[in-house]
Amino acid sequence: MASLVLTAVGTYFGGPIGGMIGGMVGQQVDKVIFSSHSSHTQEGPRLNDLTVQTSSYGVAIPRVYGTLRLPGNVVWSSGLKETRQEASESTGGKGGGATVKTVTYSYTVSFAVVLSGREIHDVGQIWADGKLLRDGAGKLAVDGAVRIYTGQPGQQPDPVIEALEGQENVNAFQGRAYVVFEDLALGEYANRIPNMTFEVVGDATGDVALATIVVDICRLSDLSAIDVSALDQRVAGYMIPGPVQSRRALEELAQIYHFDMVEQLEGLVFRPLGRPAVQMIADADVVKRGQGDTSGEKITRSRQHDLELPREIGMSFIDPARDYQTGHQRARRQTGASHMVKESSHALVLSASTAKAVSEVRLDLAWYGRERVQVVLPPRFADLSPGDVITLPAAGGDQEYMVQETELSPAGLICQAVKFSARLLDRVAVADSGAVPPQTVPDLAETMLFALDMPAITAEEVISPVMFWAVAAGAGKWEGARLYLSRDGGDSYSPLGAHVHPAVTGIVENFLSNGPTAYWDTASEILVRLDRADHGLASSDKGAVLRGANLAWVAGEIVQFQNAEELPDGRFRLTHLLRGRRGTEHYVAGHGAGAPFVLLTPAAVAVAGLNLADVGRALKLKAVTVGGLLDDTPAVDLVFQARVLTPFAPVRATATRDGAGNITLFWIRRSRVGGDWQDHADVPLGERYEKYDIEILDAAIPVRTLTSEAPTCFYPVTQQVSDFGAVQTSLTVRIMQLSDTVGRGQPLTVTL
Repeated sequence: MASLVLTAVGTYFGGPIGGMIGGMVGQQVDKVIFSSHSSHTQEGPRLNDLTVQTSSYGVAIPRVYGTLRLPGNVVWSSGLKETRQEASESTGGKGGGATVKTVTYSYTVSFAVVLSGREIHDVGQIWADGKLLRDGAGKLAVDGAVRIYTGQPGQQPDPVIEALEGQENVNAFQGRAYVVFEDLALGEYANRIPNMTFEVVGDATGDVALATIVVDICRLSDLSAIDVSALDQRVAGYMIPGPVQSRRALEELAQIYHFDMVEQLEGLVFRPLGRPAVQMIADADVVKRGQGDTSGEKITRSRQHDLELPREIGMSFIDPARDYQTGHQRARRQTGASHMVKESSHALVLSASTAKAVSEVRLDLAWYGRERVQVVLPPRFADLSPGDVITLPAAGGDQEYMVQETELSPAGLICQAVKFSARLLDRVAVADSGAVPPQTVPDLAETMLFALDMPAITAEEVISPVMFWAVAAGAGKWEGARLYLSRDGGDSYSPLGAHVHPAVTGIVENFLSNGPTAYWDTASEILVRLDRADHGLASSDKGAVLRGANLAWVAGEIVQFQNAEELPDGRFRLTHLLRGRRGTEHYVAGHGAGAPFVLLTPAAVAVAGLNLADVGRALKLKAVTVGGLLDDTPAVDLVFQARVLTPFAPVRATATRDGAGNITLFWIRRSRVGGDWQDHADVPLGERYEKYDIEILDAAIPVRTLTSEAPTCFYPVTQQVSDFGAVQTSLTVRIMQLSDTVGRGQPLTVTL
């Protein structure tokens, strides 16, 4: 006897697909997931437990085809990481004020989520607690980074996991697709790992050939003798959720895409149902029944009762118009005595209209195929096989039937068949997915980077080559920025720091003339238009200014102001200035309109550590808005000079001449460290040793360089004659203190 293999496929294949499709993740998961990285600091409101407790051990890994949305399983976590942030804000104005310090705690986590036991093409959107976390372009709604591993056979371990767990303890999950989140901010998710779902693109085209899925199911069951050449449909998305019987997986696909499977000599053959009749059986070809039958009928007919048939068929599916969430469609007969309702759920991506049409076709096939026949044919029809469509004589004319079983007996070929028509498969339906609120990642504000290669704004000792930086935020969502550095011209970038406090920034709209640097500049003014209307500037008293208040960076010069007056046009007029602060007097000589302005406050200025090898090197910097993409962020070019380590220019140079014409130079050194006047003590040196270069200039060109280890230098008459041809009555010199790390400091150029 031969029968349609699809109805008995379980015994043919045997066992779950591949025995252990996806499998278990491994015994190391418990150790890694539930490891404790707790902090016991008690300061301020914070979490007491920093362990991660959201993972399921032993969950099977699905196989993903096409595109669909699915949850993953957390297989590794770093534990929560706590960050303590301090922000100081000055309040009050003239006559006094106060500084308020706020301490907050934020939490991030790095973790890995396995998605598919089959190699995928990409991951699109990601949802966290039902809200869009990552859009299709890769933009994140919160701070963090995402790395996608597609499951290539040779994929390497994630570097973050490797760094935390050690190279010998890391699983690369080769052959499995997974996603790694690095330092994902958890503030919007109650400081826990949220429930994640992922739009997984299993194949490069977005969809997949039905034949590919069928072949994969058979291959996982060690079956290779198959023919799928007649299956030409495309599947938008499908998932095998775990160990299931091959028969069940194939039957599900057959119900939706209308194909069957028959066993032939060359193996299993998959064929679409919509095929024409292969044999027309005439009445004369039908063998009469046995001698005991007096009905005169050659064909035995049976018919299912209405009550045994469904009145309604419904199906749940994955609807791409609903962000790949569950949709439901149904087909219902308007008449009939049956009240049976059949429901099914499918891990298939279908449009609402397609699902509606499939439901209607299934209902029609059930009612149309209620009639079954048994017929005996002569041996010459022995080549008929299950699944063949034949025509048999009927009262109203020839009728199509699909052969279900055949058995060769002494009486002939006994065929069991059901009433069938390929026209039933050609169904077009219209259905609506329903309203789904659209979700988008909010437009991010552009981050403007100010790379402030400047001296330290306090007199504290700095011994390493750091760079100060500040950021400003444009319109849109802004929760901070991450700084990235490239030392190879932009080919690669490495993280350098993060910042969450935007600075008060603007543009100077007037020409700022040269002014005094040793006392108050009461003649000059700065007209600045701030970048944001919700920012402002405030006046302060002289004492507060002398203690460091109202400090600003204007195109390299560090300035302080006492008075800030808001004008009717929205600009601010800054007057009563202190110019060239912290050794920046060489920038005082005239700022044109358009110079950038940054208010320097402890909260607004961040510090990035660089290397001594970076001094003099052309660097590229990017300040990427939290949730933004590195590739979409423009770079800022900087030739790093390590101004924080550069000695200040000496001051008050004088010269004396003895009777022989020899010249002795004197000057006063300055210190970038602790430069305030102290009773009975000189200011600290601020460098490892005291040493100076003194250039003797002729029309700004050095003709001789002298060195000294004290703030004085001897220039004998013999050298004057050698350099100039005669004894000099005036002398132009350039004096520079030396640093053991960055070399020459800022110069003092003076004619004596």
